Amino acid sequence: MHILRNSPLVRLGSPIRTGTRILAGVVLVLVCGSTPAGTAPGTAARALPGGAPAVHLKAACFVLGANRNYSDERPAHRVCLSAYGLDSREVTVRRYARCVAAKRCSAPVAHDAGHPTRRRCNWRRAGHGTHPINCVTWRQASGYCAWAGGRLPTEAEWEHAARRTRGDTRRRARATCSYAVLASSSHPVRLGCGAGGTRPVGTSPGDRSGAGAEDLTGNVSEWVADWFSLGYYSRSPATDPQGPPRGRAHSVRGCSFQCVPGSRLLAPTTRLFAATWDPTIGFRCARSRR
Repeated sequence: MHILRNSPLVRLGSPIRTGTRILAGVVLVLVCGSTPAGTAPGTAARALPGGAPAVHLKAACFVLGANRNYSDERPAHRVCLSAYGLDSREVTVRRYARCVAAKRCSAPVAHDAGHPTRRRCNWRRAGHGTHPINCVTWRQASGYCAWAGGRLPTEAEWEHAARRTRGDTRRRARATCSYAVLASSSHPVRLGCGAGGTRPVGTSPGDRSGAGAEDLTGNVSEWVADWFSLGYYSRSPATDPQGPPRGRAHSVRGCSFQCVPGSRLLAPTTRLFAATWDPTIGFRCARSRR
């Protein structure tokens, strides 16, 4: 598992037990494997409520998790999902601001150039309206999605959309703007494509899944609906898993502008978790379909 921690801020933290992995300076190995049996291609189509362009995924079954990456991703197991819609892009500062203006969302932590962490927050940061909103808590993200007529995606839905990649070869994420918004190295973290922060959503043409969702590799990691539990995969239901009923932190998926190329930590199966806000975490919304 991964943890983001440090009170009162969520910082890119240190291990708290043997085997805990650090998010700072890691990136996704984007696995472009064969489309799982039983899946059907997603299609870019109507927007979800709130004005977001969306992809719509048919009911399908796929293999969730991995047996060869990290222990909290085991066992790999077959799950079946009902049809759902997913924002094709991360929620932007501009979109989130509409909810704040409607007095249905609270303002996230604002940009402050004098603070080493807060200076990477996009709220009230000039010229960042089309960047992903970050520095929001799970509750703020969930509240926005409810206001927009949707909800946060489950871990299974997020991974399903990220795994639906084209081709049958493995490619490692590269720190180029054409591929994904990543850092260029980890020791120390170098600025890379994102220049130490986010870029406007959808500006990396290579960071697009076969389902049509963008920025699942980099830019910001994303809140999902589930509570995090280390052993949940060994007992999760086979149909529409929702995560454990309670927990101490929520799951986070994907990686961010601070991730570096070449690490297996950003396989689409990799699980992170956090208890509060961080500049590296944003979100996108989902909607159940009948």
